[in-house]
Amino acid sequence: MEIRQTLWRKYGHDRTYLTDESGTRLGWLNNSTGELTVESEPHREVLEAWAFSPSDDGPQSVADAEAELGAADQANPAELEWSDLSSKRPGQAAREQADAHHAEMKKRSKFWTGVARVLDVNTDERAWRVGARGEETVGARLDKLADHGWHVLHAVPIGTKGSDIDHLLIGPGGVWTINTKNHPGKKIWVSPTQVRVDGHVVPYIRNSEFEADRVRRILVHSLSWEPPVKAALVFLTGTMIPDVTIKEMPKDVIILDRLDIPRFFRRSSTTLTPEAVAAVFEVARKSTTWTT
Repeated sequence: MEIRQTLWRKYGHDRTYLTDESGTRLGWLNNSTGELTVESEPHREVLEAWAFSPSDDGPQSVADAEAELGAADQANPAELEWSDLSSKRPGQAAREQADAHHAEMKKRSKFWTGVARVLDVNTDERAWRVGARGEETVGARLDKLADHGWHVLHAVPIGTKGSDIDHLLIGPGGVWTINTKNHPGKKIWVSPTQVRVDGHVVPYIRNSEFEADRVRRILVHSLSWEPPVKAALVFLTGTMIPDVTIKEMPKDVIILDRLDIPRFFRRSSTTLTPEAVAAVFEVARKSTTWTT
């Protein structure tokens, strides 16, 4: 079945409508807020995969999302060569992107590249660099959990579109997908359904929920049993006391700051035995678990 995308911008709205080949509407995406409205329940999973892919190039095509969701059923990761993700450094993927953008900028003009760095101009290179610093800060604190029965994987590549999970934490308190958001000098406001950065709505809660669900489905497929998977958002604001206001905690996403790590996880309730932790880690550290 062909799924078509139509951009619609009128009356102050900015939407992408999704239809099948007959013109029947399946749903639409609010391009301003990232909110997805599904009008055809049988297609919910593939539409969510398309809309909520954390790829920095934006949502992937619906056809690619559909193929990616079915890929796990067509390949046996145990039969493929894999790399050990436990050797990856915090922020590695973001740092590599920053370096690539910096090299490209220098090719165009070494002078303006230097000026942009000195003046801290908002470039793609800067965005990746700030993101990498945040992941490195949080990753270093998470690594302290190793002495308490936890395993931490950083920059876990997932899918086939260059997306990655900032940190995947596996231990007595279950499996956690951890998304680091570094917003120096910004004010963060959180409600049960929404996050605002300096007043601007961002789809962090929904994306984190989707990421945790995606990890859960992949692990169930690989393990044949379901480990508890939860999502956490860690905000860094560059201040001694993080400028994060939580009106009310979201139902399925824990909001943390750097001062909460690693204490929050060390004090979490035990939900996995040491044997279960080892089993999950053995699967999770294989690159093919996430990309096939």
